[in-house]
Amino acid sequence: MKLIPTILVALALGTAASAQEANHLLGQDSPYLQQHLYNEVDWYPWGEEALAKAKAENKPIFVSVGYSACHWCHVMEEESFKDKTIGAFLNEHFISIKIDREQRPDLDEQFMLVTQTLTGTGGWPNSVFMTSNADPFYAGTYFPPDTFLNILRQINDTWQADSVALSANAAEFSELIRDYMTSTAAAKDLTPEAVRAAANGILTEFDDFNGGLGVSPKFPRESTFLFLLDQAKRDGDAEMLGAVLGTLDGILMGGIHDHVGGGFHRYSIDPEWHVPHFEKMLYNQALIGRLLVRAWEITGTARYRRAAERTFDYVLREMRDPAGGFYSAQDADSLDADGKLEEGIFYTWTPAQVRAALGADADFVIAALNISEYGNFEGSNSIHLTDDVDFTRLDPLLDKMRAARLQRPTPFKDRKIVVSWNAAMIETLAEAGYVFERPDYYEAAAQAASFILSDMMDGDDLLRVSINGNATIPAQLADYAGLGLALLALHDYGTEGLDWLTDADRMAVEISKRFVEQDGPYRMTETIEGLGAYYPVDDSEIPSGNALALNLFVRLGNRMEAPLYTQQALVLAAALSANALAAPEVRGYTLLGSQTLTLGATGNVRSVSSGAVRVAANIDRDAGTITVRIKVKDGWHVNAHEPLEDYFIPTNLVVDGVPMTAGDYPEPKLKALTFNDKLLALYEGEVELVAVIPDDTTGVAVLTIQACSNEICLQPEELRFTLW
Repeated sequence: MKLIPTILVALALGTAASAQEANHLLGQDSPYLQQHLYNEVDWYPWGEEALAKAKAENKPIFVSVGYSACHWCHVMEEESFKDKTIGAFLNEHFISIKIDREQRPDLDEQFMLVTQTLTGTGGWPNSVFMTSNADPFYAGTYFPPDTFLNILRQINDTWQADSVALSANAAEFSELIRDYMTSTAAAKDLTPEAVRAAANGILTEFDDFNGGLGVSPKFPRESTFLFLLDQAKRDGDAEMLGAVLGTLDGILMGGIHDHVGGGFHRYSIDPEWHVPHFEKMLYNQALIGRLLVRAWEITGTARYRRAAERTFDYVLREMRDPAGGFYSAQDADSLDADGKLEEGIFYTWTPAQVRAALGADADFVIAALNISEYGNFEGSNSIHLTDDVDFTRLDPLLDKMRAARLQRPTPFKDRKIVVSWNAAMIETLAEAGYVFERPDYYEAAAQAASFILSDMMDGDDLLRVSINGNATIPAQLADYAGLGLALLALHDYGTEGLDWLTDADRMAVEISKRFVEQDGPYRMTETIEGLGAYYPVDDSEIPSGNALALNLFVRLGNRMEAPLYTQQALVLAAALSANALAAPEVRGYTLLGSQTLTLGATGNVRSVSSGAVRVAANIDRDAGTITVRIKVKDGWHVNAHEPLEDYFIPTNLVVDGVPMTAGDYPEPKLKALTFNDKLLALYEGEVELVAVIPDDTTGVAVLTIQACSNEICLQPEELRFTLW
């Protein structure tokens, strides 16, 4: 793997060529590509025109991948891509291609794999050099301008000296990358014990002081913590729950949390979560928000609900398109008083700025938010909380600070609507609407889903990106699978209305048509571009496309009379199993799906019996009760607690080993069915069971039910709810 960088040893100086006023990005609707339209570099979008030109002119290709909210992308643009000398050199000796990673995550993941393989690290901007045949041979991330120009000269000299040898080595390297992108391994048994061991292995990376995994830079790693939370619920594992809650507490206290405006920045550069890179991405709001909803549902701790609602309110206030979709990002940079772009200047505070905004209340806020004269970020303060803050006093003052902050130049907002990211937000808002009893959240989720189904589909073709009402780019695996899961959430947490389940089924059908590989993981894209076919298995900003597909098949199998989906889930779980156990820290959502497949779901709202029964549990620690509401589909019933026939499985609720008293079950309906002329005791429609929770227990409530129609009885099912 170290073969290619060793080729670049020669140094030379090339001549410059003048750049066009507007380059070949003219007509592209990506905000990121538009930012580079008038660079000195004659950029091309990814496509046949640029690749054919490189081949025809026998020039190497420079690929730069980034996104509109990326601070270091802006820095490299300002320092290098607007520089006349660098631009002229690139234009004479290279074909330069600019890619928006949010539009084309398939290309982004391929080129990031190249960079990580060659350098051992990665990030954006991602800078990759390829031969005229589009085989990569050198890569890096951000380069200072002098370093970058020197690299360009080295590559040009090496290419001019012996492009044939360089191309041969690059072709060999490309083949290695292609093999990795489609690599599979023999299936392993994803037993509960194996998955539990994988989860415990992740905890060895846990930061006991600040929460989160690793040291710095520190990312929220939401998919991993959603898996750990699911595992904690299955096992009643207080240590694992503590790791999830400890991470959320660290994030909520830190500067990665936008205390003034709500929501979260993408990651922090320090172990304490204090100083972030300041871009705000939709997917972070969706997935951290989902963790907060579930943390509040388990613990009832007010700070989790407060942070979740402030996050969702921020998204609905500032990141929502009038048509209903959600924008992708807000920039890290904004203008300072001199009209210069500076990172974080919109979000940071000095004591003087706080005093100007709050007057007599300023000292309380300065202490609460750790605002000092010298600051922790370029002379200003990325604010973070102290312990034991009085939020009833603080929150109105934060609102005043937000109003004052809006007088500053606001960061650029990327109004791109990305299906998979919107799907994550829809799924979270639907769940939050139910858990928090906030119908406005559910309605916002439903409106976003309706927008995608009506405006981002052309027949059965889903389009990935919409900008200013114009939908483009074929959707990828994560878009179809993520949207399917979002539609299932609307089905689960809604009441009457649109048939979301039918549309979720439609997404799953399209996955099997478009991305299928024989008995293996699914491809990321329907058509193959870049270096070759790619099977996405690693969770990144959202769960991998294959992890989302697995979870979609599992959940559809639990909600529909469609055994094919369960079979598809079994095949996919087996194909992903070895990879998931080999690196659980980046494949947790696959493990979550496999556990749901074999053991059932862990949420407080579940569809079982192929969709014939919906069960919702409400655990009220203050009242000391668990209320289980069973809703049975028309034409079906569940057996009563005393079903009259010994061979029928009774409905039974046991709380921490103590059966619910027989007299507390509702009166059954006595009815004869077509397959049995004897009267049976059964429950139809909606049934409510209320049981007492013993004091100070971390136990399990177990509901046993058997669903039957007029013709058949299904296998009995046991649903377990952890009582923390």
